[in-house]
Amino acid sequence: MQTPSRASVPPALRRRIPRVADLAPLMQFKKPEFGAAARLQRANTVWDLRDMAKRRTPTAPFDYTDGAAEAEISLGRAREAFLDLEFRPGILRDVRTVSTVTPILGKDSALPFGIAPTGFTRMMQSEGEYAGSQSAEAAGIPYTLSTMGTASIEDVAQAAPNGRNWFQLYLWTDRDRSMELIARAAAAGNDTLMVTVDTAVAGARLRDVRNG
Repeated sequence: MQTPSRASVPPALRRRIPRVADLAPLMQFKKPEFGAAARLQRANTVWDLRDMAKRRTPTAPFDYTDGAAEAEISLGRAREAFLDLEFRPGILRDVRTVSTVTPILGKDSALPFGIAPTGFTRMMQSEGEYAGSQSAEAAGIPYTLSTMGTASIEDVAQAAPNGRNWFQLYLWTDRDRSMELIARAAAAGNDTLMVTVDTAVAGARLRDVRNG
């Protein structure tokens, strides 16, 4: 069988050495990232983030954030409740107008959830409540500042002036003090007051006890 001459082979089928200009779009080079950005790129799940935090955080602050009271039964059940949630795929449907926007307490949220209150946030990370409120603002979801927060109501509101800021209240025996907090939250632009009753009796947080 005679091999066809190069001149008789169509240009698209001729063998040739690829040019860099041809390969560049396929190689998808990325600018290298370092520090926190690089670590976050390696996190594929929430559990990956937890493992990173555990490696880089002193034991006491990590256990305060990660732990719960007594045998942590309620924490385990809460995690099981999330595992029970399932996504039901919808096939052969028009998805051109799909939106995650959800009304929450009279206003739209970009996602059907917000950031819940956490006390002593800056014990875990130096930017604490400021980072939380700014992240919520960027994502278009509510952020809730805890009564036991480590930043003032006014400073958190100023850090995320266009965000939807909420305030969580523990109703103390000192009612005047509680009313003062409510007034400050309203003056700072917080549009929602979250009253929680989970600490009528403080639970024994055994991890915290062991950590001194």
